[in-house]
Amino acid sequence: MSTISLHDLSRFTTVGALCGFDIGPVLKEVGIQVAGHDEEETPLALDTIARLFELCRQRTAKGHFPFVLGEHFAFENVPEVQAFLITSSSLREALWMLEFLPNLVQPDLVSRYRIAGEHIAVYFDLQSRNKTVRSPELIETTYVVFAKFLGQVLQGSPAHLELAFQHEPLAAIDLYQKQFGARPVFGAEHNVIRLKSELLDRALPSGSPTLHAKAQLLLETRLQRLQADHGLAGSLLLMLRHAPAIAVAEAALRLGVEPRTLQRKLKEAGTSFAMLQTQVRFDLAKGMLADRELDLDAIAAKLGFADRVSFTKAFSKWAGQPPATYRREHLT
Repeated sequence: MSTISLHDLSRFTTVGALCGFDIGPVLKEVGIQVAGHDEEETPLALDTIARLFELCRQRTAKGHFPFVLGEHFAFENVPEVQAFLITSSSLREALWMLEFLPNLVQPDLVSRYRIAGEHIAVYFDLQSRNKTVRSPELIETTYVVFAKFLGQVLQGSPAHLELAFQHEPLAAIDLYQKQFGARPVFGAEHNVIRLKSELLDRALPSGSPTLHAKAQLLLETRLQRLQADHGLAGSLLLMLRHAPAIAVAEAALRLGVEPRTLQRKLKEAGTSFAMLQTQVRFDLAKGMLADRELDLDAIAAKLGFADRVSFTKAFSKWAGQPPATYRREHLT
């Protein structure tokens, strides 16, 4: 049976009460119990989390569960995050937080952003091993957390968000308008938030490069502790999702182990650095191919390949067909 921590239980209990339902029966139905003092917490599978969020939303009698839960991801409870955001000199500097965001929301969350003309587009997906999991409730929760992130960085400056969801609305449209100050698009090709790129380099009044560097160091240390909770292979997978081209030596350095130790421990776990890197690159490649604004040269660069030819050769080996063919046959 899956388990959750007392901290998460407290959060879900609070949010459940605000939404007018008892979290106990929901946890029982999903098959989740609270970890005891002498019991190791078992990370919840993404499918389990998706089912938990769906049931919580269905049980909600007042408000909208994803929005209430998102509001209870309090950055104020993580002082390293608070310090990092407040001391950022610009939004561009603060966007490094996207690497940390999955650890606050869900490790299987994949976030990336690209700048195109007058807009920054931030994409969100849920990637569990070799499959994409659909959880509209978790995506909506993530949007609320990201909107709070923007509010912390911009310190009250309006962001004028444009939002798009792959799913259809889960609640009245007016609730979305009230929560985000914008009317989302539903049934879109991607889960994406867009905002004006002019915000990227707007100077922030409380920016402090010296304090920001210290805050980032503290945040990286916290990130390493959180990653350690997922085991070495799990930590490496999370790292590779955000840095798919990282070399084994750099990965080992970030994980705080010697390269030989990393390779040995991965072998003991029945895998290897190369296998995990290939798995992540293949997963990310399939997701990027769904974004038709990304050409093969851009995808190759993002995944750390020397050129388009090298990427095409690798993808053909993984999928049994070239990326252009895969995009045409699977993503039309």
